[in-house]
Amino acid sequence: MMSGEEPVTVDEIEDTPNGTTRTFSNHQPISWRNNPHRSLTVEIVIFLYLTGIILEIPVIQQYLYDRAREDLKAPGEDDKDTICNPRYDNSSEHSIDDKVHKKASQYILYVSMALTLPAIFTACFLGSWSDKRGRKGPMITASIGSALDALIILAAIHWKLPIYVFMIASALAGLGGYYPTMVLALLAYVADTSPPDSRALRLGILEAIAFICGTVVYFSSGVWIKKYGYESVYLVMLALHLLNLVYVVIFLPESLPPELKKNTAVLSCNSIKSIFTVYFKNRLGRWVLITLLICAVLVYLAGFVVQTLLVLFGKRTPLCWGSSVIGYFLGTTLFSKAVGAVVGIKLCSCLGVSNFGAVQMGIIFLMGSLIMIGFSRTTLEMFLATIVGFFSGVPQPCIRAEMSRLVNKEEQGALFAILASLESLCNFCSQLIFNPLYTWTVTELKGKYVAGITFFINAGLLLIPMVLILVIQRSKPSKPKEFPPLLDDENPVKSYSKQERI
Repeated sequence: MMSGEEPVTVDEIEDTPNGTTRTFSNHQPISWRNNPHRSLTVEIVIFLYLTGIILEIPVIQQYLYDRAREDLKAPGEDDKDTICNPRYDNSSEHSIDDKVHKKASQYILYVSMALTLPAIFTACFLGSWSDKRGRKGPMITASIGSALDALIILAAIHWKLPIYVFMIASALAGLGGYYPTMVLALLAYVADTSPPDSRALRLGILEAIAFICGTVVYFSSGVWIKKYGYESVYLVMLALHLLNLVYVVIFLPESLPPELKKNTAVLSCNSIKSIFTVYFKNRLGRWVLITLLICAVLVYLAGFVVQTLLVLFGKRTPLCWGSSVIGYFLGTTLFSKAVGAVVGIKLCSCLGVSNFGAVQMGIIFLMGSLIMIGFSRTTLEMFLATIVGFFSGVPQPCIRAEMSRLVNKEEQGALFAILASLESLCNFCSQLIFNPLYTWTVTELKGKYVAGITFFINAGLLLIPMVLILVIQRSKPSKPKEFPPLLDDENPVKSYSKQERI
């Protein structure tokens, strides 16, 4: 890696309207710190930021569960407390636990709503705004919002403040943009600085880093909470967000070329209009863009069902898992996806398999994993399902890469704003849809595998993106130049192209 003062020259890569790329030289010396094309840029951001917010997910849920138990003056439970515990034969104990679960679910739902809805709202504005003002701005707002969230919740835990304080903290994080805004900025940054042919691999690496962050968190959070308490966890989260903020402000170069920057207001109707224009503009390939968006949503939902239902599925008979085993399973699953995403995309690239073929391969592995989980009756079978789902992390980076190729450089932020917002919305909706569905199946239906019905349904839903991808493959012209992302009279960077130094 070069030192911060050593000058380098870079070749800028620009997507052309016909889906190919062209390279033009810029021989002006540029320092390592100011070079957006250097080997390590947003990878540091995604590691610091996602470690912080992924760490918060299990911690806040466990704290709110303990808080509900305390508010109801219910007796405590140990790590191995599951529905298989003999004390559940006592109807009064069972009734108290039902009340605790219900109360905790309400707390978690309130905090999730306060976080998710403002985050989606903010991302819709900052996505198109980043196409005109740069990618660093949204990263900064998301980091500030998350740091405030960690600070306020730290105080709320220390002084045992009311639950509405947690909602206020979550709302501030949401207004800062939170996960959707950070993700759209990171994905747009990669699209700005990588050619289409290698974009899927670069996005796959980011996805792998995110999964590895989750692996570390799920393996360590349970033990950490027991040994050091909730406050220490939030101190680390606050430090991570502040460190990330310093890196983005000082060391991360802006990826958007100066020629594309324009003065524009953050809160404007044009920002929302730009988001929907990306998907509904009269362009060649518009139906492919919308079809890929549908595929992304279905893959999101199927991917979230495991983390949504795992606690309920794992704690009941016949698995009877404690919280530690649940954490180990989630950590193993994410690690498998992390390695599989990079290996799978690289392998497909070496074998000449297209991104669409890679998506289909990944969906098959995801379907197999869900089906095996649904049929699992032992811990060994559950962990073997993580091997079956080894390449299940491949579809999302490849779908994003193909969607990125279909739009212009000035539309990357708006494109990923919708994708990131839908990801958060799917995560939230999975709790609203799959939790009641799972509860209904295990209480109303009889059979050996009724607990796996929700997983089977999601595996079946994945047949839809499989068919849609096949339709795209059959319909898409073989030559990229016959499949341009924009009509000639709609190219928003035509004036910029004239100024290029070929």
